[in-house]
Amino acid sequence: MSKISQRRALLLAMIVPAMLVTGCAAGSGTQAMKGAASPVEPTDTEVPPDEASPEAPTGTGTEMESPPVTDMGVGGARAVVQQFFNGLKEKKPDQVAKTFADDAVAAVAGQPTATGTDAIQDVFKKQIDRPGNHAQATHNIDEARMAGDNDAIVRSTSKVGDRNMRELFVVSKDGGEWKISRFMSNVAS
Repeated sequence: MSKISQRRALLLAMIVPAMLVTGCAAGSGTQAMKGAASPVEPTDTEVPPDEASPEAPTGTGTEMESPPVTDMGVGGARAVVQQFFNGLKEKKPDQVAKTFADDAVAAVAGQPTATGTDAIQDVFKKQIDRPGNHAQATHNIDEARMAGDNDAIVRSTSKVGDRNMRELFVVSKDGGEWKISRFMSNVAS
């Protein structure tokens, strides 16, 4: 296992439990006590202006081709996640796969865990082919924060058809640009 893979695995092992606890604490009443966070209704694809980085797109519009994300701050991490969502909306699994690092791991709700960009592209092709209107989906980046100098955590919520989804991204600098190194999604309860 390479040093970078070890670093990513350790980072993920530290972050996921903290994010799960945070999500459970966000629930109201007894629901949080049962371990399920309250689902958030996505309002739109926009991030509130005070959270948006001027370098990072926040909507899921499909106005332009996505260039490599070289902004080295949290805005760059946010932008690569936005490119991921744009690829889903445009139903382009190859564009989705380009947002991932070569050794990335994706745990998509209802699919086997995928490792590497080819396997990840296959998983997202299946997701895109599923019933549900990806072109009309809404995605909201709820949180983006740096986790050291080379990694960031991005948390989002989406609505695809009648399904409310939650996504967690570990985004890492890879050869001078941001790439998704770990991804996990599930259906919000």
